[in-house]
Amino acid sequence: MTDWIASGEAAQRLGVKRATLYTYVSRGLLTRRREHGESLFVRHEIDTLARDRRHPGAPEGLLQMRSVRSAVSEVREGELFLRGVPLADLADEPYADVVDLVLGGSDVDELDVPEHLARLPLHRRLPALAQWAGSSRPTALDAESTGRAARGLLDAAPVALGDHHGRPGHRTALPAALFAALSGRDGSRAEVATVNTALVALVDHGLAASVVAARVAASARASAYDCLLAGYAALSGRLHGGIATTAVVTLRDGPTDDRAPGFGHWRHPDGDPRAEAILARLALVDGAAPVIGRLEEIADRAGRQPNVDGALAAVILACDLPDDSGEVLFQVGRTPGLAAHVVEELGEDPLRWRAKDPDASSAGRAATRWLPGGNVS
Repeated sequence: MTDWIASGEAAQRLGVKRATLYTYVSRGLLTRRREHGESLFVRHEIDTLARDRRHPGAPEGLLQMRSVRSAVSEVREGELFLRGVPLADLADEPYADVVDLVLGGSDVDELDVPEHLARLPLHRRLPALAQWAGSSRPTALDAESTGRAARGLLDAAPVALGDHHGRPGHRTALPAALFAALSGRDGSRAEVATVNTALVALVDHGLAASVVAARVAASARASAYDCLLAGYAALSGRLHGGIATTAVVTLRDGPTDDRAPGFGHWRHPDGDPRAEAILARLALVDGAAPVIGRLEEIADRAGRQPNVDGALAAVILACDLPDDSGEVLFQVGRTPGLAAHVVEELGEDPLRWRAKDPDASSAGRAATRWLPGGNVS
């Protein structure tokens, strides 16, 4: 039986605007039918196109993963939605409330932060805490365990990062405690509000590398902490969460070449909504104007708008935070998103990888899901 999906889901799976779908129909690449005023497309045709074709605007050489169903977030016509709610409507909401929206309610693992974490670089402490917690706790993997693990890491993060005013979960709201841990001082109301918005903006952004890594670990039924650790490991890459540190150098010293890390995003050609939300809050911080001005100057020269990494770099410089704070903010903000994807993955068929002849086309090297019996879903 043919499985038909609506145009919104089809566009999301391909990472294109809905209008592009009709271009593919005119080229004979997709089949379309109309039903009750809605355009419907054949799911396996969409998945085949997603696997075999590079998304328009995507970086060259990017391998595509077979589409999977996810309700955590959606990028639709350049706008980011978390659980169906536009980021613009969530930007000023308390981060804790957005965690509840994305992850749902759960208890919290009470974690003791080992002293040796203080000897590690800031951006290595949360992953090390996840590894430590997973080594000393039961290795269950279910929705409840995953939620407890994520919330436990969030509660303990400020202490792991150097905030010694209290123990995990027993101080003030996370954005304020996180700012104090990173900067060594209490932040102003505007600074804390900016960090809150940054955490909200970083919760999820679809099937990024960190999400895929966490879902692969979950597919292999690793423990909740190990799944989150897998996500943090991928997040550290210089093409993912690690970009923010390079963007700080770009913003402070100017770009060294035409690439200008921290500017432009292939999924947001008209501007990254995450950056827009963060910079709108940063503009209210005393003394931030010169940094924002430099960001705009580089954007004009590069011909690309700041992305979320450029916005994080501006926060770091304007608020005088350590250079590697961008990756830390990314880790903390993305934790509930990673956990939500891990929970989703538990309802999927196990992920397996198909090896292809290295001389075959790049399309044949895509990742696929295998169902029992060897059929591809």
